[in-house]
Amino acid sequence: MVFDTLSERLRQVALHSLAFCRDRYGNNGVKIEEGIDDAIMWRPSYFLKLGKFKIVAVEVEDNLYPETLKGAAHDISHYDFPISVYQACTLEAFLGDPKHKKVALLKKHGFGIITVDDEGNTVVQHACVPLAQHISPDVFDSAISELSPQIKVAFRSAYTVYETNETQGLQEAGQIVEAIISAILTGAIKAGDVGAGAGGQTLANRIDAMYASQALAGHRAALGGTREFVQEFRNTVSHPAKNAKQAAEKIRKCRRGFLEAIDLAVKLRLLAQAKGYKIKVHIG
Repeated sequence: MVFDTLSERLRQVALHSLAFCRDRYGNNGVKIEEGIDDAIMWRPSYFLKLGKFKIVAVEVEDNLYPETLKGAAHDISHYDFPISVYQACTLEAFLGDPKHKKVALLKKHGFGIITVDDEGNTVVQHACVPLAQHISPDVFDSAISELSPQIKVAFRSAYTVYETNETQGLQEAGQIVEAIISAILTGAIKAGDVGAGAGGQTLANRIDAMYASQALAGHRAALGGTREFVQEFRNTVSHPAKNAKQAAEKIRKCRRGFLEAIDLAVKLRLLAQAKGYKIKVHIG
């Protein structure tokens, strides 16, 4: 009998949530009460493959945010196969969480939540992405705190996209950085800090023209970092993954790139403020 290590109530949670996941994700590579890999010190209640390069793993437990999940998060995030992790529990346990404190922690740390009621009705209370992709709202809000309201709005839009599509989200974040560079170049040309001819150049050449300007010599670190970022993020979003390892690495690069885009936006805004350039960002 499957799930025979669980209580009868949790066994029903496991059976109903597994049926739900099979219906939603397919029946590919389903494993019950088996470890994913020796590199991950956690054996989920069950897991299955989502497409070729992703795994959805589920822990069935009424004790919200159990130690097993806390301990497994690091291994999962660095494993060369993207893994999304859900906790499946009774609806009663979900609703009984005081002020939803543990539910909030599960969400904050990138875990999804599935509930099953007494009649077997199964609901995804909170969807999730692979842990390697997750950027918590707290981390995001802290990262954008030094940006102008207009740029914050632009990054919030990109973040919403990133939460479901890391490649597209990074692309939108990169477009914000490009828009800031264009605005800075316009200001630099108006101030006579860069020659007017730079305006018609490629993005890389525009950055190079600003980098070469003595008037902007004090900001070469930000400009050089931006040039490297533009090249890197374009490579990241343009190459599809051919295997699970590449998919995992691409997700991690997208996460790093998204946060780096915000960091560069902060540095470029400081450049603009120091030089008195105005930044207006128009995306899409």
